[in-house]
Amino acid sequence: MKKSFLHILALGLVFVSCSNDDDNSATDFKGITYKLIEVNVETPQDVNGDGKANRNEMLETDCYQNTQIVLESPTDFYNVTQKFGHLDRGLEVSTSCQSNDYNGTYELSEKQLVLKDKDQKEETFQIVGDQLKVSYDWTFFDGDLTKKVEFVYQKQ
Repeated sequence: MKKSFLHILALGLVFVSCSNDDDNSATDFKGITYKLIEVNVETPQDVNGDGKANRNEMLETDCYQNTQIVLESPTDFYNVTQKFGHLDRGLEVSTSCQSNDYNGTYELSEKQLVLKDKDQKEETFQIVGDQLKVSYDWTFFDGDLTKKVEFVYQKQ
């Protein structure tokens, strides 16, 4: 009886250890989307002329709407869809929108996401909970004005 019990137990362990529930196969990858939710600048601005200055430029212009990062496969391709604003026109600050889409590779770790475009230019995003954060220095008026900006993306 003890021998039969040990055989059944051993057989059960084989089935459990051979289970594919823990496999991380490419066919199980569903894609990950991060949507831009904030474009924060140091000094609040009233770009849209409504009398309310905001640090988050997304509240001042619709140029950033639908900007997102989509990780399409578990290892190497991403798609970035951007619609963004430019606030520099000579000596006048105004809003105009441009669109840009591009693909490349990425590396994802616990703390950061590194995107690499086809020219091998890298962008590093810090992962904070379900958000991606990246900061830039924007220059205006032929380099006479620089401002820091932080983009915040929310995992969908």
